[in-house]
Amino acid sequence: MNPGFAVHEFSRVFLLTIPLIVGGVVHMVAVKADILSYFKKPIHQRWFGQNKTWRGFLVMPLATWPGVFLAKSVEPLFELNEPLFRNHSTLLVAVLLGLGYCLAELPNSFVKRRLGIREGQTSDRYKWFFVILDQADSAFGCLLAYRLLFPISMETMALAVGFGTVLHLLINVALYGAGLRKNPL
Repeated sequence: MNPGFAVHEFSRVFLLTIPLIVGGVVHMVAVKADILSYFKKPIHQRWFGQNKTWRGFLVMPLATWPGVFLAKSVEPLFELNEPLFRNHSTLLVAVLLGLGYCLAELPNSFVKRRLGIREGQTSDRYKWFFVILDQADSAFGCLLAYRLLFPISMETMALAVGFGTVLHLLINVALYGAGLRKNPL
């Protein structure tokens, strides 16, 4: 991979992560402040546990919206060969990302409940597998949502999943330090 291509791909990945960073932080503030508590009802408690609620499906698209607006605003600074956000409705992108984020977390929660792992916990036996999966699942779901809107190369997808997973972990640790999360992982 030539250096110019790598810089271009990383610029795309960074731009794609802006809505997710903003959305994740706003979502945790909404959870901590107990906003829209009426919708804090489990989607299916036995399958996914009590933390996967209808509120997440309402809050995440709304929480992601300012990040999409920000990414769309700064996109011209990145001088990309082909546009990402400019040709799409900010609301449409936010809704797809929010839903992709939430839907991608459900299979992981389903498996963890079948293994007897409680909500918000990790398995001692498979600890690092689930720590990484807990960060990667939503990144992957958002990339699938992005793929509905514009072409993303396999290189960009791989870089985005790796970068998004590490970034998600770092943000979770920061949110834990700020008192917005119950655990750092």
